[in-house]
Formats: sequence, C-alpha cells, structure tokens
Amino acid sequence: MTDIAPDFPGTVRLRGSAHEPFRPAAPEQTDHWPSMFDMFLGETARNPLVGWPRETFEVLNRQRRVLHLNYVGVSDPEGIKRVFLDNVANYPKPNLIRRSLAPSLGDGLFTAEGESWRDQRRLMAPVFTPAALSQFNPIFARVAERTADRWAQGLDDHIDVAAEATRTTFEVINEALFSGEAGLSFEATSADIDAVVAASGEYRLGFLFGMPWLDQSPLQRRANKGRKVLLGLLADFIAKRQSSPAPSADFMTRLLDAFAERFPPKQAAKLALDNAVTFFVAGHETTANGLAWALYLLSRDRQAQAWAQEESQAAWDAGGTPAEILARLPYLKMVWEETLRLYPPVPRMDRQALDDDEICGLRVRKGDMISVWPWVVHRHRKLWNQPELFNPENFDPEAKAEHHRFQYIPFGAGPRICIGMAFAQAEALIVLSHWLARFRFRPVVGHTVTPYAHATLKPAGGMPLIVERAR
Repeated sequence: MTDIAPDFPGTVRLRGSAHEPFRPAAPEQTDHWPSMFDMFLGETARNPLVGWPRETFEVLNRQRRVLHLNYVGVSDPEGIKRVFLDNVANYPKPNLIRRSLAPSLGDGLFTAEGESWRDQRRLMAPVFTPAALSQFNPIFARVAERTADRWAQGLDDHIDVAAEATRTTFEVINEALFSGEAGLSFEATSADIDAVVAASGEYRLGFLFGMPWLDQSPLQRRANKGRKVLLGLLADFIAKRQSSPAPSADFMTRLLDAFAERFPPKQAAKLALDNAVTFFVAGHETTANGLAWALYLLSRDRQAQAWAQEESQAAWDAGGTPAEILARLPYLKMVWEETLRLYPPVPRMDRQALDDDEICGLRVRKGDMISVWPWVVHRHRKLWNQPELFNPENFDPEAKAEHHRFQYIPFGAGPRICIGMAFAQAEALIVLSHWLARFRFRPVVGHTVTPYAHATLKPAGGMPLIVERAR
C-alpha cells in the first residue's frame, strides 16, 4: 500500500505500523434471542441493540416469527442487493412503518412510495447536485468555527460533545434550509425534536396491532406535543416564503420552486413541509450522532487522532475554499467511514414483500417483513475482518476495492439511497477537521459509553470528553 495522498504534507503510512486498533463500546452478544417480554416491555424494548444473539453476526440470512409477523433478516450483500435494487419494486416500506412516521413526516420523500416518490425524487434532484451542495460548505465552516470559539472560552472541564454536535448541526440545517428565518431556536425546539425522533422508533404493541390509541406512553405524549410545535412553525414559515416577492435563495426556496413546477401551490407547500421536517429532524440528528461517535473513537485511539489532527491542521493551514480543504482530508474520510460502519446513523431498515420471492435461496412469502440491520451487516464476521475493532484502514483504497457494494450501507442502498448523503458527508468532514485542527479530545475517566438505538443510533447519556487546545 502506498502512502495516503503521498504529495500532501503530514501523511503517514498506516499498514505495517505498530498501531493497534481498539474495541469500541457495543452491547454484549448473547446466546439466545430475547423473549417477547424483553422485546416489548423489557430491556430490548428500551434499546433494540441489546439482546442480539451471537449467531446473528455469523449467519447471513435468517427467519423468525414475531407475534403475527414473519421476519426475514438479511445480512448477505447479495440479498440486500435483491431487496434494495434488483427487485426493489417488490419491497416497499411496510405500511405500519409509514403509518408510524406519517404524523411527523407526512408524504415526503422518506415515506412516499411509487409515483409520488418518483416525482419528488426527480424534482428534488437539481437541489442536490454537487454544484448546488457546494454552496453550503461555507455554512459548515462558519458554524464549526462558532462552536470551536465557544469551546475555547471555557476548557476547564469536560464538554458533552454529543450535545454540542447536535447544536452545531441544528444551526447548520437552520441556516442552510431556512436562512435562520423559520423561528427555530435550539433551546426552544431541541427537546421537541428529540422526542419526535425517539418516539418514532419506540416499540408499540397498539400500533403493531392497528390500535394506535393504546400507545399513550409519556414519550409518545411528548412527541405529539413537540410535533405540533414544529409543524406549526414550519408551516407558517413556508406560507410566508411562498408569498414573499423576494425570498432568500436558500434550500427551502429551491425546494418550493421545484415542487411548484409540478404541483399547485397548496400541494407544493404540503410536500415542502413534509420534506423540510424530514431534512431538519432526521438530517441534523443523524449527522450529530456521527460526529459524537467519531470524536469518541478518536479520543480512545491516540494514534488515529494524531494522524487525523495532523492532516486537519495542514489542510486548514494551506487555506483555500472549504471544497479545497475537503480534498485534503483522505485519512479523516477513512475515519468517518469507519465511524459509520461501527455506528450507522440508522441501525435498521425494514421492507415488506408485496409478492412471493426468493432471497439467497430463502423463500419469501407475500407479506413477510424483510429486516436489514446495518448495525449487524457492518459487524458481521463473514463480511469484515475483526469487525468489532475500530480500524480506519477498512476504508483505504485497497480495502474498499474489495468490498461488496452492499456490505456497507450507512445511507441505505439502491435508488432510495439517502438523497442528502453528500450534504452530510461534506458537513461532517468540514466540521470534524475544523475541530481537530484546534483541539485534542480525551476520555472522561469513569464514563461508560452505551450505544442506544431507536430511530437513530446515539450515545445514551451523551458523550462527555475532555477537550484541550491542540496548539
């Protein structure tokens, strides 16, 4: 293997070094499947990452009955390809998942199917071209610097980088999507957003059996309240934006213009609202979690942090545009990709068979639930070498060339791969590199890191780290 970006100052040869990867936090694997009680009322209900049996990470495909539903678990990349690409029309998102998300996300791109999804994806494609997305890079850099300046004013104690990353990505999305004009403040709305995200992934017996009125947990009540506040603010903002003679040239204006080409004003406004909620709630939450996990991993691996820091400092010292800085971060990109392998933003993806099929020799019947867990796929022992260890070399050019296209799916796969993937990747690398150029990160002694999953994958109780000036 050659050096990473050999013409760039500060790069290092990784393979053959004395660097030893470490084992990041993950729930212990068990010898048996969780009981129904655990799944709906016990520890697994509170955190679905708990209770995975060891065999799940050794067997590529499996079937299991859960109440009245037959689940087909797919981890084989060829099976994932079958579901998400080759026979994608046979595997839409399950109706129960769509009904669960509809109160928050409506009929936006994330929940839409068929012609509605195709129309939206086609109309939104110009908003997500590389040229269009490059306009957001200065926002990423500006908000990252604002956060770093706040840290620099008080480094005498540890910082919860999970909370700080959430604030940072909130501010990025608020500026990029709405030019800060939607009346959304982090202090006023972050708790509402957190409740909406958490509630959407909560196991609910009433909903599973078509009786959602049974689901009245405290979390669901908080989510209902938060949903009303958020939807009200964004609906008012969109109405004002539609009637403005000279609206700000931001993401929302481009989105409204795109929908106006195909739909009447009222329907365009509704679709813009549904997608704005999706991008705002899910977009900033998933990227924030990734940033927190990346800093956790680097704080425990001093050598990897030193390499990433050296590269980041050289990239920013060389100057230029944010896009030019991005091009100078090959090792940090490997760190980020490895972070999303170990801690994928969305740990689970479900589909439902419309008709009988076969997946890798496994018979699938109409109505079966197809469950693909990136958490499992990315840690599967038949797909990765020492998958439980943090090793950015999994994503050096030579290693990536050997990957199956569908064994690494942090943003989904096939035609429904996350449309905001390039936005999230650029945001994460610019923010991370800016922070690493200015600070070192160390663990807080005594703090136990626990991955927690429902709709997204986050560190339970935050991610306190000791943050020190790097120079």
